[in-house]
Amino acid sequence: MTIKERFVQLCDVASTTGEALENVVMKLLEQNNFNIQDVCGQGYDGAANMSGRYNGLQSRIQRQNERALYVHCHAHCLNLVLVESAKSNKHFVDFFTVVERLYTFIANSTKRHAAFVDTQKAMNPDQRVLELQRLSDTRWSCREDALKTIRKVLPAALQYLRDLRECDPPDLAAGEAKMLLSSIDFEFLLCLEIATPVFMETSVASKVLQQDDLDLAAAYSVLDGVLKRVVELRRDNQFSQIYNTATTIAEENDISIPTNIPGRQRKVPAKLKYTSKSAREDDAVQTLEEYYRGRTYYTFLDRLRQELERRFYGEGKTRDIVMSLQRLTDPEQWKDIGQGVDTAHSLCEFYGLQGEETNLQTELRVFHASYKCPKRTVKSMLKVFKENNANVIFPTLFKLIKIYATLPVSTAAVERSFSKLKLVKSRLRYQCGQERLSDLLLLVIEKDIGIDKK
Repeated sequence: MTIKERFVQLCDVASTTGEALENVVMKLLEQNNFNIQDVCGQGYDGAANMSGRYNGLQSRIQRQNERALYVHCHAHCLNLVLVESAKSNKHFVDFFTVVERLYTFIANSTKRHAAFVDTQKAMNPDQRVLELQRLSDTRWSCREDALKTIRKVLPAALQYLRDLRECDPPDLAAGEAKMLLSSIDFEFLLCLEIATPVFMETSVASKVLQQDDLDLAAAYSVLDGVLKRVVELRRDNQFSQIYNTATTIAEENDISIPTNIPGRQRKVPAKLKYTSKSAREDDAVQTLEEYYRGRTYYTFLDRLRQELERRFYGEGKTRDIVMSLQRLTDPEQWKDIGQGVDTAHSLCEFYGLQGEETNLQTELRVFHASYKCPKRTVKSMLKVFKENNANVIFPTLFKLIKIYATLPVSTAAVERSFSKLKLVKSRLRYQCGQERLSDLLLLVIEKDIGIDKK
């Protein structure tokens, strides 16, 4: 048993207000004989006209059907988590600015790009030449490639900038090369070593969240893993390894390591002298490593964890229902008779199953005791239902699991449709009408559906 996401048609939208979009959606449902009361989920990005609490499309749809839960695209949410984390302190703001400036300086000039390639070949003749990657403004998880590339070509980039600064006669770009050299300091190396592993792990999660057949249970399993990794990284020994690596790279590339703690040192108030150490701004630090651990490393990871918890595990009616549905897949929640009372009550009340609370709890205890799902995912539970014809034995549970499986995880499939649009609406089809364009898109996107030629 599988859940299919299908392209229906392309709609022309004259206005992008919540009211106008609502009219378009309702007209589309009516034309295709869909009942608004059968809608159990809706997924959009975070634009105000889509996700607005009062006048957004999701709120207008919920006024007609309160059970049409709005799920913010998880891939977009993860991007926003990384965006906010990068703003956690001035060191990371400066770091990403320098990374973008370095790419612009080298890649936007054919002459400088060729010279940079020659420098790589001279320093590493047996290795493949790497191109600097641009930082994406919308897909922050893709910054992983840019950071990994910089780590590999940093010695060549520094050597090229030094050669450009010292060349005779002076190059017109020597001044900018000098500013970039001064910006690539020890703090830059430290931020590079901190951000790269974090972005590598979140990139894996981002790719998983964009899969077509992913359900919310599997998505939250991945997010639980990311959150666990963030907590594990927030340890003194982890930062010590990162700090030592940055120090080694700085020494190998003749980058000076600061000896004094940056900024004005504040005196610790008497009432705080005997409290435990933390990353507070008022605490005094004794060494440079302590300074960067508190002001840079812990601040970055703390903001990352806070944003993950707020955007994926925060409060709200939708999240309460989603978390209740998530507990249906966990056998540990239904071992004893008294467990899961609140979860069963909230789900039955929300989905109009009053009086089925006791039956739902009984079905869950018997189901998890009878069948062992290899993974705690909706897909594995649906497979058990199909193989054992268990939907007859557990009707209430089966209905809720189907709803949970139908809730959207991301809008990646919708965005892929726009990628197909660029291929279909070429220069030769520029004057293609709306109806024909929609039909062509349907043929291209839904290739797996057989065509009845009779």
